[in-house]
Amino acid sequence: MGCFVRQFLGNRVDPRYMVLLFLLSFVVMGQQYLGFFQRWDQFLTAVFSSCLAEIALSRIVRKRWIFPLSALITGMGISLLLSSHLVWPYALTSIIAIGLKHFIRINGKHLFNPNNVAMSFMLFFLPQYAVSTPKQWTNGFEVMAIILLLGAIAAYAAKRLDTVIAFIAGFCVFAFVRIYVFGEPTLFAFGPMFGASFQLFTFFMITDPATTPPTRRARIVFAILIALADASLRVAEITNSPFYSAFFVALFIGLPYRIYRMKFADGSQIPQR
Repeated sequence: MGCFVRQFLGNRVDPRYMVLLFLLSFVVMGQQYLGFFQRWDQFLTAVFSSCLAEIALSRIVRKRWIFPLSALITGMGISLLLSSHLVWPYALTSIIAIGLKHFIRINGKHLFNPNNVAMSFMLFFLPQYAVSTPKQWTNGFEVMAIILLLGAIAAYAAKRLDTVIAFIAGFCVFAFVRIYVFGEPTLFAFGPMFGASFQLFTFFMITDPATTPPTRRARIVFAILIALADASLRVAEITNSPFYSAFFVALFIGLPYRIYRMKFADGSQIPQR
């Protein structure tokens, strides 16, 4: 049964459509049932800004017209991850994300997850205008279960469910360490797992096929490293730790790893797992 699902989702349906469905479920459920902060004009601003930037840069830089499916996902993700009382931060974050994707590349592929770098930039340099989504789930566990199921399906379709499981497992292990070694309250240590921001980060941001390692072993290691970096930043009482941890791991571990793999482009000397 699992092989059939993988074949159907992996070969007959572009995994990006599953990610799009996952994010759309967040938008609809958040607006209709969970009282998410973001307004519809902010959502539309993020989506249109990312799509227009993608179309324009693809034409200018790549000399071709494209349907901005990836940009649609990027804009929708930003509309959910970012919280601001203004509209322009959504446009700026979306444009930064798409711009970085086109101009920071290695071996023809973008190095960083566009949403992650754009969010990290906004949260670090413009904290007075932007924060990460603070909304917690309400008691509507049915809604939460539906969205998490869609997230798991999207990660499975993208062949990145191992990344999700490794990160969640790592987060739980390091949460226990923070409790028993650093004295954090249990609810404080595990509470983020029930927030929309954490779940978007887990199922959407760190599962990007273009910026995650191609082998299972490497993906598991990277996910655990992100969880470790996140735990370290939480102990240091640094806010927005998931975004910064993913950026640091991509910069200091991911970049050298990509350069290393470029030296063995034929794959003959790198075990594929």
